[in-house]
Amino acid sequence: MRTALMRITARLTALTLLSGAALVGAGVLPASAATGTVDTDSNTGVAIRSGNATSFGTVGNQPDGPVEIDCQIYGEPVTGKFGRSLIWDHIPGKGFITDAYVNTGSSGLVAPLCTSNPRADKAIAWYAARSGSTAYQGLCEMAAENSYGKTGIWASAIADWNDAVARGAAHRGDLNPPKGALVFWNISAYGHVGVAKGDGTFWATSVSNAIGTRALPYFNNYLGWAWPNF
Repeated sequence: MRTALMRITARLTALTLLSGAALVGAGVLPASAATGTVDTDSNTGVAIRSGNATSFGTVGNQPDGPVEIDCQIYGEPVTGKFGRSLIWDHIPGKGFITDAYVNTGSSGLVAPLCTSNPRADKAIAWYAARSGSTAYQGLCEMAAENSYGKTGIWASAIADWNDAVARGAAHRGDLNPPKGALVFWNISAYGHVGVAKGDGTFWATSVSNAIGTRALPYFNNYLGWAWPNF
């Protein structure tokens, strides 16, 4: 009897281990690096920059042809051979290139999201340098655009949000926006907007009547977030 019980126990243990292995095998694997093909028609290659916007300095040139992409991040929109794209590809050991000249077989992300977002860092630093300022009261959209080195893109925060909704790029109600994402509220006819810090907090105007930072959602009628389309 004891021998039989030992055999049954051993068999059940083996089945448990096999089931566990099957569950691990069925799990979602993490995203991996990808490849693409740079194609500029003119065969001049595309500028490699130190950040995900054309305002960052050029650190090299990626020639036309195959390219390895270890991660991707959203940044300044660029129009190129493959259309208008907010995506920037990070080339290992080099820097960022716009995805607008890279054929990856997709208009979306094909590699993991980069943990580094130089453009977002600059936007957050812009707000931090103006903490407590009342200069942008009633001008939340202008503040958000100025933090990214832009101006005059949208007439109001709600117009900016409606654009994200129309593009299918709005993350409605999500209280975990990534660093650099725009966060929106419907607190007036013009709406309200700020910039997420990536840790559940944000920078915006009208925080105690000045530029300040708080934890989300803070204001009433939180709408969600979207990557800047400028």
